[in-house]
Amino acid sequence: MPPKAQFTREDGIYHSFCGLVSVGWLYQKIKDSFFLILGTHTCAHLLQNTMGVMIFARPRFAISLLEEADLSSAQPAIADQIAEITREHHPSVIFLLSSCTPEVMKVEFEGLAQSVSTPEVPVLFVPASGLDFTFSQSEDSVLQALIPFCPEAPPDDKRVVFLGSVNDAIADDFLFEASRLGIPVAGFLPANHFHELPPIGPGTIIAPLQPFLAKVANQLTNERGATVMSSLFPFGPDGCRAFWEDLAAHFDLKVDLSEREAASWARIKAHTDLLKGKKVFLSADTLLELPLARFIRAAGAEVLECSTPYINRRFHARELALLDGVRLVEQANFERQLRSIAEEQPDLVISNIITANPLIGHGVVAKWGTEFIFSPIHGWAGVSTLVSLFTRALRRHARLDPLGSDPVWMAGVMPGAPEIIPLTRG
Repeated sequence: MPPKAQFTREDGIYHSFCGLVSVGWLYQKIKDSFFLILGTHTCAHLLQNTMGVMIFARPRFAISLLEEADLSSAQPAIADQIAEITREHHPSVIFLLSSCTPEVMKVEFEGLAQSVSTPEVPVLFVPASGLDFTFSQSEDSVLQALIPFCPEAPPDDKRVVFLGSVNDAIADDFLFEASRLGIPVAGFLPANHFHELPPIGPGTIIAPLQPFLAKVANQLTNERGATVMSSLFPFGPDGCRAFWEDLAAHFDLKVDLSEREAASWARIKAHTDLLKGKKVFLSADTLLELPLARFIRAAGAEVLECSTPYINRRFHARELALLDGVRLVEQANFERQLRSIAEEQPDLVISNIITANPLIGHGVVAKWGTEFIFSPIHGWAGVSTLVSLFTRALRRHARLDPLGSDPVWMAGVMPGAPEIIPLTRG
């Protein structure tokens, strides 16, 4: 057996954006859904501020606010809200998401969801509390809730189900590529509509598109007998080639995509020329960090560190194998990372939404990791978008005047940082 990938776990806790924010892409993907979050005014403030910039139509999510009177009640009352949602939005399915406060209150979510569920509009409990789930892992919880509604496929139905939410243009690209290679497709999980969920059974090949779906992938194996493909995730020319060649092999198709990969690299040469030799430090919280680090390493960058909230040795095995020699950290300590950034002086830091601006204020070139989640970066069609997210930050910084010590960047944020990170880069 190959040696296990080596990584360090530092804090034992998550430093991550709240999992409730996954609603921002899931309600748009599952077009006949509604997401109801049982939470506090803090939850409402979070969603209003983080997703307000992205919503251009009437959203299909809401907060059922817990007030002081609810703290003494046995179970929150949400029947009237469910009735209003059904009347006004006509959803085919409603997801009831947990948050930190009701979890601490020991709200019995399963029973609460069942009490308001109907055969016409099922209400499905989705654990998504930031106490237990990272920024993107709550999508895993949503997909687990959908498994019982996926039809049972017979053993001789051998088709692929793509696992993970991607936008319609990227989904069309995957369907086109599968058709071109002769790979039969059963559908996507999640599907665009609740009643279009793909059949899954012992003959199904599950092809994960996202690296944060380890639990639902394991559940599909245990409950439906499906085979989960182990490959690179389809990010970048190298990831796409491995993904499609490995998937074709499951259908006894021999495919050589070396020329396709080379042509894809050639199309982004202007970007990879800029990345070549650059030192990159990944400290974000999206769980995309492993494939992102593998891609930019293949593009010629030096990855100083790749930290991520969670590493699953089996689900991430192929990515880990190509990150040999990179410092891998699970649940990293941010104070230690600040010292490492000061010592190693990376050319680019992929950071979370909370720390990116203060880092920029100290002269560090930083990029929000969150942008990778909301951008179409999968598959052959997403290669240019993916690489440009890295290079855009470098090019933008090169055009800006030095920010110096402008206090607007640092007021009340990361008070210890000035002693750790130099304001100007050497």
